[in-house]
Amino acid sequence: MTPPAPKRHLTQPEALYALAYMGGYVSFMPFLVLLLPRRIAAIGQTGGNDRLLSGILLIGGVVASVANIVAGHYSDHAMTRSGNRRTTIAIGLGAYLACLTALAISRQPWVLAVGMVGFQIAVNLLFSPMGTLMADYVPNHRKGRISGFLNCGPPIANGTVAIVAWIAPQDGVGGFIATAALTTACIAPLLVIWPFGTPLVHEITASCPAAELPVRNLSLNWTARFLLQLGAVLLTNYLYPFLSFLLHTTMAASKMSLDAAVGWLSLCAGAAACIGAVAMGHISDGLADRRKALAGCALLGAVALVGLAGAHNWLAFAVSFSLFHIALPAFFAVEAALVAEMVMGYPRRGRLLGYMNLANTLPVVLGAMLALQVGQHVTLGGMIPSVLLACAVACLAAGVMVLAIRSPATLRSTA
Repeated sequence: MTPPAPKRHLTQPEALYALAYMGGYVSFMPFLVLLLPRRIAAIGQTGGNDRLLSGILLIGGVVASVANIVAGHYSDHAMTRSGNRRTTIAIGLGAYLACLTALAISRQPWVLAVGMVGFQIAVNLLFSPMGTLMADYVPNHRKGRISGFLNCGPPIANGTVAIVAWIAPQDGVGGFIATAALTTACIAPLLVIWPFGTPLVHEITASCPAAELPVRNLSLNWTARFLLQLGAVLLTNYLYPFLSFLLHTTMAASKMSLDAAVGWLSLCAGAAACIGAVAMGHISDGLADRRKALAGCALLGAVALVGLAGAHNWLAFAVSFSLFHIALPAFFAVEAALVAEMVMGYPRRGRLLGYMNLANTLPVVLGAMLALQVGQHVTLGGMIPSVLLACAVACLAAGVMVLAIRSPATLRSTA
């Protein structure tokens, strides 16, 4: 059966979905990149800031790994009971706003650590069901295109770091309020209107035994995503201390403040990444085999990480940073579309995608553990160039993994 001619523009449900998904990233990106490191710096742990940051991120990564699976399982039950995941998303948004309020007024390290636990539970309760909506409602011949728009979420959320930094240039509640307002503005329209109709799974099959899942291909996808996320997590969670190190060493002559540098880099990378994600997602819908596109994106990511490791001026750093943030969402746009096709008929797809999400959270845990270990001996910022080179090798390995996937074209339904 020949798939229908693809629409060039987003429909209203798709646009609201893309906006809400972007809000999911906005919910945590400014917090991890700017608000949390800045709050820890304001607390002033005399040489222990990097270790405190890594410890809190480690706690958050462990909690997120479990919370996303549980949230997916809960949303599957909600889907069975009510026919949609709307209530789960709404509960997640409410819990998120409550946790962010608590973190905004927290000044003690132990309070921040406890707050991070609640924050991660709330974010995953919000984000996990939204991630499953593509498998629920988006037909296969539009999955790549929609996934491209969804993967604009991380770069746009990075851009909101600049907005939050400009609104609240110093530590305080202002940055938290701005983040909460942006998140709510993105997600609320989807909850109020809820434009989705009957889930596609009801039109395909009532069940899909676990034995029929393409386990090998899902495993390769998981591993490739994990390897690319290593570099992404490093540049998300440790960009602030890395730039602080550079401003005191190789880029000491720069007049730019640390907060301004984080903001401008996030804004420039965000603009470039949106183009890459949308373009690659659109292209992938017309490909019989997505594997070469995935491998090309992984290669570009490796080149960018090598450039970041060796950058000695702002121009080289900004170009390499932007290239990496083109490659990353482009890769994830194609990979997410492929995975959504594989699990679309599976009744517990929310929980299954929660397990797939471990490829996103485990790198956070490993990165924090590594930072805690090396932080006992050397400055964290000084170690990052070497770790970036290791992440570049991981990107190359991810390219090999996706090429090893068997006949992905046969998995693409004509739904």
